Amino acid sequence: MHTTFNKSALGIAVLLGLNGAALAQDSLVQKNLSQENSSQEKKAKETYEQIVVTASPAGVSAQEASVSVSSFDEEEVMKLAPRSTAEVFRALPGIRAESSGGGGNANITIRGIPLATGGSKFMQIHEDGLPVLEYGDINFGNADNFLRYDWSVERVESVRGGSASTFASNSPGGVINMISATGEQGGGAIGTSFGLDYEEFRLDFAYGGEVNDDLYFHIGGFARGGEGVRDTGYNGDQGGQVKINFTQLLENGHLRFYFKHLDDRVTTYLPAPVLVKGNGSYGAVDNFDASSQTLHSAYTTNVSTFDSFGNPVNRDLTDGIESEVTSFGFEADLEVAEDLYLLNKFRTSDVGGGFVSPFTDTFGAYGPQSASSMATAICASALDGDGNAFNCDSTSVTLANGPNAGEEYNGLAFLNLLFDTTYNDLGNMINDLSLRKEYANGVTLTAGYYYSKQDIAISWNSWNTFIQTVDGTNSQYLHIEDADGTALVDQGLWAPSFLSWEWDLNYTTTAPYINVGFEVGDNWLFDVSARRDTVQANGELINSCCGGNTDVDINGDGVISGNTEDASASNGFGFGGGVIRLNRANATSQIVDYEASNTSFSLGGSYLYSDSVTFFGRYSEGGRALADRLLQIAGTLNADGSLTSTTSGFDETEQLEFGVKYGTRDFKFNATLFNTVTQDTQAEVTSGLTFIREYEATGLELESKYDFGNGFTMSGNATWTDAEISEDKFNPALVGKTPRRQADFIYTVIPQYDFENFSIGASLQGSTEYYVQDSNELKQDAYVVANLFATWYVSDQFSVSLNVNNATDEFVITESEESAASAGDIIRARPISGRTSSIQLKYAFY
Repeated sequence: MHTTFNKSALGIAVLLGLNGAALAQDSLVQKNLSQENSSQEKKAKETYEQIVVTASPAGVSAQEASVSVSSFDEEEVMKLAPRSTAEVFRALPGIRAESSGGGGNANITIRGIPLATGGSKFMQIHEDGLPVLEYGDINFGNADNFLRYDWSVERVESVRGGSASTFASNSPGGVINMISATGEQGGGAIGTSFGLDYEEFRLDFAYGGEVNDDLYFHIGGFARGGEGVRDTGYNGDQGGQVKINFTQLLENGHLRFYFKHLDDRVTTYLPAPVLVKGNGSYGAVDNFDASSQTLHSAYTTNVSTFDSFGNPVNRDLTDGIESEVTSFGFEADLEVAEDLYLLNKFRTSDVGGGFVSPFTDTFGAYGPQSASSMATAICASALDGDGNAFNCDSTSVTLANGPNAGEEYNGLAFLNLLFDTTYNDLGNMINDLSLRKEYANGVTLTAGYYYSKQDIAISWNSWNTFIQTVDGTNSQYLHIEDADGTALVDQGLWAPSFLSWEWDLNYTTTAPYINVGFEVGDNWLFDVSARRDTVQANGELINSCCGGNTDVDINGDGVISGNTEDASASNGFGFGGGVIRLNRANATSQIVDYEASNTSFSLGGSYLYSDSVTFFGRYSEGGRALADRLLQIAGTLNADGSLTSTTSGFDETEQLEFGVKYGTRDFKFNATLFNTVTQDTQAEVTSGLTFIREYEATGLELESKYDFGNGFTMSGNATWTDAEISEDKFNPALVGKTPRRQADFIYTVIPQYDFENFSIGASLQGSTEYYVQDSNELKQDAYVVANLFATWYVSDQFSVSLNVNNATDEFVITESEESAASAGDIIRARPISGRTSSIQLKYAFY
């Protein structure tokens, strides 16, 4: 017989993915059972651990909920041998997490919903039930840049589809929630880890427990330093995080306060030269392996440029993705009257830093090629200050810096368009207030109000362009001269100002919501919910690109000379090396001033066939507000900042799903059949593409775990997806094509064997082939990435672990700037990292 909805000890509302409410439930359970025996406490704890705390109706266990939900803890994360937070996420069913960017800048999506550009547009990433950023696909500000997985996290939970449409804003595809430990169970651990075949050292720590009978705490975090999993020539991964929370138990609930400070720098890997071995097969080019090396260099770490206001600045490429976050929050979870519960969660975050990394560009004729052909192409298109051609009878190429500066060079060269942005303010303030009333007849009514203020203030500095060697061990600048000795590329600098944009935007989201849950008989559970999101967008985008007429002495020799310092010179693309805007007098501006609204709803139900079998179904419609990328799409905004008829300001997702859940002590099996229709209004920075599309996907999610006994277990998941572009406003020829980077089948299989004091196993993560662009020409073949893990429990408290990521050193690309290529061609792509191994020493105390 079903009893979950009416258990007063577990009756605190769990709304909008607010795990704190569920943790409050745990606190109340612990308090209510404090005088009972230990076996009852253990049973209550086990019951709590099954409660869904992410983007779901309140108080329902994972077995009973009419949503697809999965979770795993620190022990299960270790089996994945993750090198980034995104690699933690990629083991969740239905989640496609492309972690080829390194410690941040990952692309994440769910259930065939398009991954047309970067970030996580239709799926939010939460920390303790509130979004890290309101929008997960901000240009250069992906949500995963600003959170880290460490031992402060108790578990990771995901809800795919379903109630995420109405239990959180801007997340119609689903929610991934990083849930912090709170210290109810005392103890902790300290550990160190280091790379065996790469340079990185890391310290992790966590500790929690009671201050007194009614007050407990938890603190955790990490510190690290090193080069990272690819050769950069300097310490590109350096920083750390600390998180702490205190929970005060009250007679009618609890109060919790929490604090987080993240100050971390990670190297991010952008598309780089990759050799096409055949359609679907890729590898390293001469002198450079993009899966284990980067085009970063100790010789090119400091760059002089201009900010978007024309002020000279120096930029340090070792900063990579610089993530600085300071957050403070609290939650109040109280029974304010009989069977009436108030839950309020609040967090304010100061978010800053920046993003700087080399991108391999082409500008038409300047793709990766031999240095001599690059020099010939540059000379042929360049004009001097009087508009005359240079003497291109011959050209010379020499190394501009490094130990061999001045020597001739004719290896591979590339055009480095330096992506360079500063996060002036990506901070937010978020509050979620709800009241939940439980009735004796099994009806539960919840009403709430959500408020979010998200700033997007980012400076795109004057993006420099350099000509450099393709070299995995410290790329060097190239100096190019024509037959008369005139510098075409002066000491590596081709053009000091490609563009400069200043984004200063604010998005305020308000959302009243309501949910009604009820029981029919002993076996049927239903809920219906609705949410009304309203977004007020204000601000301005100032485009300082490519204008101005002021000559600048870039190299500081007191003389204005050469293509790189003469503002009247042209490189054939309408901008000369000296095109530096020193004021905003002629800059164009786009005002943003509009309001947009969207109504989401969700209807779901479960049939509890038995204690171990549940059938469920759900239909949902949800919206995703368009943020900064809307400003890059022509025709969407009027001059006064209002919306045109081209867009409503929201993209919508519809999802229909049916599933079955089977769970016993030894065997777990979940299956969900889904159909998803998604609208997508999008802009891509690297290609300049903009599009307004509709996608449709049908698929099946499978998740299972079986304990064979004798220490052997097998777990895993698989997702089959049949997806297509169903509409395209700008390019109808793409209708019927498979969306880029969408495989028919992705899976994770984890066999594990425990014996005596050892545990060994593997995480096998695979995919069938997929196209890297929407034209469906160039593809990536099917692959399997094998991650290995082993732990030796030296004692009850001390352990030594070894893990190997990508043990077979597979060369797999997740994306490509080119849509077609032939064997022998060089394309610009992002591969996953090659084989890396690390060892960890851990001491736990209780």
